[in-house]
Order: sequence, then structure tokens, then C-alpha cells
Amino acid sequence: MLKRLLLNSAVFGLAPYLPRILAVFLLPVLTKYLTEDDYGIIGTVTAYTSALSAFTTLGLTQVLFNSFYHSKCQYKWIWRELYGFLQIWILLFGIIQAVILYFILPEEAADNKYSIILLSSFTLLFSGTALLGNTYFQLKQNPLPIAIRTVFSGTVTIIVNYFLVVFLRMGYLGFFLATCIGTVLVNISYIRVVCIQLGFSPIYKFKLKTISRSLRISLPIIPHTYSAYMLNTSNRLVMDRFHMPIAIIGEFNIAQQFSNLIDSFTGAVNQAINPMTLDEIRNNNHEGIHRLIYIYMTITLLVTFLVSLWLKEIFYLLISNDVLRKTYPYAIILIMAQNAKPMYVASSNVFFYYENTKSLLKITFVAGIMSLFGYIIFIPLLGVWGAVVVYYVSMIYMGYAGFFFDFFRMKTLVLFPIFKILITSVIFTIVAFVLVDSLLLVKVVTSLMLLTAMFVWVYKMKLYKI
Repeated sequence: MLKRLLLNSAVFGLAPYLPRILAVFLLPVLTKYLTEDDYGIIGTVTAYTSALSAFTTLGLTQVLFNSFYHSKCQYKWIWRELYGFLQIWILLFGIIQAVILYFILPEEAADNKYSIILLSSFTLLFSGTALLGNTYFQLKQNPLPIAIRTVFSGTVTIIVNYFLVVFLRMGYLGFFLATCIGTVLVNISYIRVVCIQLGFSPIYKFKLKTISRSLRISLPIIPHTYSAYMLNTSNRLVMDRFHMPIAIIGEFNIAQQFSNLIDSFTGAVNQAINPMTLDEIRNNNHEGIHRLIYIYMTITLLVTFLVSLWLKEIFYLLISNDVLRKTYPYAIILIMAQNAKPMYVASSNVFFYYENTKSLLKITFVAGIMSLFGYIIFIPLLGVWGAVVVYYVSMIYMGYAGFFFDFFRMKTLVLFPIFKILITSVIFTIVAFVLVDSLLLVKVVTSLMLLTAMFVWVYKMKLYKI
């Protein structure tokens, strides 16, 4: 199982995030041609579109998951009905998004307002098809179809981005155009496999009963998803609303780009581990759940700490802009916040499996509101550091709050030493922040000590036996 988990994490999980990963390796080139203002516009516009993206699928992804596990004989028909409904909804949503963007895009992007609106709406094309294909292969733990498509899409995105920004000097608009092309290509690539090979052709004359029952489960997930937006991207909107210089927003955005890369990695492991965890929940195998989450924790802590420890060198290697190079302290805290993800998965999967999305909403909504008000209060006082610290604290709350719900304790016998885990995560964050400017020898010794400790931990807990 461990071999399958690692393989699926590397191939199945990482492949969908490849464009984001490859974008980091373009930084040495792109930061010569994109200014802090360009990154500020990219970050601000992305924040607005992310705010709207929570409504793209109406939270129906979880219904696809649940119907697969609970209706083995009928799930295909349910998926086809949901597919038809999504096709209609996404078309309508694209129009709504275009209208909203017209009124809220920042003044700095006014020269290319209509182009950004068109590209953002066109990106939604065939996203419902991609959702079904991605979900199906994820549930079947079959990484290859996703890997092939997204590697191709990521490569195209990189080439187009390089050409538009470097040769045509299109600035931030080149970024949006390249992203749109890469996204649409991967979405279109799912049409044949979803509609023909798997037989998931959309049913447009869907039963209202099926849709209404599905929406009762999925709609509480929209605030849940929107809460994640408030946590992750509303910081840039608050900066924009408080009229912080677009260059400052750009500095924060480049730091968050590295955090997003690590988030992609943890998301990769999450995508691989989710089907396994749900299987263990269904089989009441509490020991199996325990081991899977501990593996997730170990991998996440190891990666986040090592990246953070060497982040100064990574920034100076990948970033050509001298101003943007100095943003690595922000990125350390943002990256180390990702260590709350495994704990969130440990509790949220229980809520998802038993379709208790209302309880899960209480966790994520509070985290989202906490972060939003925190940004409003502390960004004017502390600037970028206000956004960084609020994000870190909010992530901790979201990761650990689920363990204190009676519903979670009633449905699972899995016990974690959550306070010890939290303290360990905070200590590692402090150590990484303090040692990032230390001598290379100190970093080498620290890295080797951590690797040794992790191997001992894995052996002691017998995690290699999962």
C-alpha cells in the first residue's frame, strides 16, 4: 500500500498541478520581464476569479465521490444526470462571472479588461467534463490518464507563457492567455474518454429529484469552498481595498506562489490518500486510517521544513528580481502553515463520508471568517506580515478544530496526540525561520538530522507496513 500511495502521489496527485509547479521553474526567466506591478495585477485578478470559482461546480464533486461509494450499481446514471446539469450551469455561470468581473477588476488592469474577462470565462469551457474524468480516475486510483493529459497541458502552458512574455512582451496578459490555453486543452482532452469510453454522456433531461437531493448535500460545501478562498486569496483583495501599492501585493503574491507549490504537493498526497482513507473508513479499519494520516503528516513535515530551511537559496536561484528575492521570510511561514493539512484531512474525510457537510462547514466557515476579519484588522497595521501571520493561525484552526466535534468522536476511534503534533509543527516553523539565514554547514547538518529522525520515526511507528 505504501508503494501505491507514493506512486499515486507522485504521478496521479502531482500531474494536475504540473502547470503551477513548472511555473516556478520559469521564474528565473519571467522575473526579468514581469515587474512587481505585473505580479500584483496577476495576484489581484486571480484572487477575484478564485472568489467566484467556488460556485463553478456547486460543490457537486463530493456527491460524485459519495455516489461512487454508496451506489456501486447506480452511480453511472447519477453521474450522467449531474453531468448534464453541470453543463447547463457552467454555461450560465460563465456569463455571470463575465458580468461580475466587468465591474470589479482593478484599475491597473483596465487596458486589458475585456481580454481578461474573455480569457477567464473561456477557461471554464468543458470544465464539467474534466471534473468527471479526473474524479473517476482518482477513485479508481489510476494515475496514468491524468498524468498524460496534464503533462501535455503543462508543457504547452510553459511554452506559450515563455513565448508571450519573453518574445511578444505581453506582460501579465501573456500569463492569463497561456493559463487559459493550457487549462482548456486539458479539459477538452477528457471529452472522448468520459463520453465515449466510460459512457458518461450527459443527460440533459435530468430528474429534478436527483439534482435537488444532490444539492442538499453539495450546497453547504460552497461556503466550505468559499471559506477556503477567504483563507487563501482574500488577503490580496484586502490589500487592494486598502489601496496598498500594487508592487507590495506583487511581493506577497510571489511568496504565496511558493506556498501554492507546496500546497500542490500536499494536495497531491491528499488526492492519492483520500480514496485509501475512505476505503478504510468504510471498512472500519481505524488502524489503517491512523497509519495513512501519519504517513501524510511525515511526508508533509519533511518537505515543508526542508524547503523552508533552504528557501533563501531557492529564491536567489529562481528569482531574478532583487526586490522579489527578499520576500522569502514571508514564504517560510506560508509554507509551514501547510502542515495543518494532514490533520484537516484526518477529520474532514469522516464528515464527508457520512455526508455531515454542515458540521464541516462550521469548521471551514469559522476559519474563513477568522482569516477575513484578521486580514482587515492586521494588514493595515502590519502590512504583508499581517496577512502572513493571520493565514498561519487560521490554517492551524482549520486543521485541528474537527477533532473537538462530538460527531467526529462518535464516528471514529482514531485518536491523535493533536497538541503534541501542533507544538511540533510550531517548533519546526520557528526553527526554519531562524536558521534560513544561517551558514550552509548548519543547514546541511540540520537537514541530515531531520532525515535521520524521520526514518527512525517511520520505522518505530511501522508506517512502512501500510
